[in-house]
Amino acid sequence: MHVTLIRSAREAESVYEAVERLFHDTFGYRPNKIAWSRFYFVNPYGDAIVALGWNGDQLVGHHALVPHVLTDSRGKVYRYYLAMSLMLHPDYRGFPAFYRMVSATTEAARAEGAAFILGFPNKNSYALFQRAFGWKTLVETELYNWRPAAPAGPLHSIAALPHLRLTNEAGPPCDETYRQWRSLACPYHAELVNGRFAVIYKIERDDTLTVLDALTECPEATADDLGALAAYASVRQVRMTGVHARMIGLDPATMERHTDYRLRMCYAPLTDHPPAMRFSLLLSDVF
Repeated sequence: MHVTLIRSAREAESVYEAVERLFHDTFGYRPNKIAWSRFYFVNPYGDAIVALGWNGDQLVGHHALVPHVLTDSRGKVYRYYLAMSLMLHPDYRGFPAFYRMVSATTEAARAEGAAFILGFPNKNSYALFQRAFGWKTLVETELYNWRPAAPAGPLHSIAALPHLRLTNEAGPPCDETYRQWRSLACPYHAELVNGRFAVIYKIERDDTLTVLDALTECPEATADDLGALAAYASVRQVRMTGVHARMIGLDPATMERHTDYRLRMCYAPLTDHPPAMRFSLLLSDVF
């Protein structure tokens, strides 16, 4: 397998059809081009680093690092890369191919002075990233589906929050550029429910409300507030991580596991350790 790097949105778009075919061969379905474009073609934070693996003129491997930034309460900006879309054609899978592609993207990110790489590896690649590239786990959690056990309390008020950020911890930038970019593929809602429950969420096609981040000072009222929001949005269930459930006072033991999926947020330090960041599904490319 021969590995090449592409470093511009124009180059990324020129190989999209080949990547789409590889995606289908690897995962059994085709990516949404609007969602894909958010990371590769219209990213306000720069161009992706993309490693392509070739067997002759056939694309058989793909791995990308997509530029992102975090900001903290003092306004310090941390530039980093999000690892995503690791794919190997079923006929070409193996550690050497994986290692060559990830090495190429990692060295390019290091040369640019990025502080770290953030990733959400699946169960097949998780151990490989740890052993071969020293990735460290920041958060590991399950996903749960939640349905109100009783009629929800009333929705007294709902107000839009000004940005996709709930605390002063290091997290997504607090500006309209980030919000518009992040909402390109699917609208993200940031709202204050009943004056006390702050939540960032999106509505999935299957009428599921997925919680991306949440914060409350009244955990004893969260079930009522979240239930009221679900009724207001006319969804059949709410999906969230175990981390967010515990943050807002809900017990994951009372919820239904969403398949056997485990979400792992990991990082690879390049020039420095990442700042203490708030865990949010806005950091992932999947949600």
